[in-house]
Amino acid sequence: MTERRSTPPSRLSPRRIYWLCVLVWGFASLVLGDRLSESMKFRINDLSRIPGAGMVMRDTEGVFYHVNADGRARAIYPELAPPEYRDSCLDCVLVTGEQLSQTNDFCAAGVSSQLPKLDFELPCRSWAVLGDGPKVVSVTLFLIPVLLWPMLRAIGRALSGAKPRIN
Repeated sequence: MTERRSTPPSRLSPRRIYWLCVLVWGFASLVLGDRLSESMKFRINDLSRIPGAGMVMRDTEGVFYHVNADGRARAIYPELAPPEYRDSCLDCVLVTGEQLSQTNDFCAAGVSSQLPKLDFELPCRSWAVLGDGPKVVSVTLFLIPVLLWPMLRAIGRALSGAKPRIN
């Protein structure tokens, strides 16, 4: 009689290979998300965290001003003045980042690679805050193929008429 030797089971099952790929893709999406978000515009609520960005102040009549590092101001809300800093804002009070985050009527926005250069939007069109923007891009980049792969497999099985495999 001949002896049949069975080969030992592989340590890298398809399930382990899939999860290893998911893990590698997770790290890659973090790096790619940071790189992609460098050129995207995000909302900035707290100007004090950006050196040279100035601050947002409000006068007694409710007009908001951007005051640059030299102490010169320009109106940004309810009407956006041209980017010429001529006036001083003498009777103004500081608007905190918390107060800025509560309004979508206007906002400061900027690209992280071009800071402290700011743009002001009336109404605010920026979709994420500067500190959270790279995280949102990374998570979105990670989830697209991870969710798309099982859906495409299920659609392929449904179209081919194959029955799902039960493990």
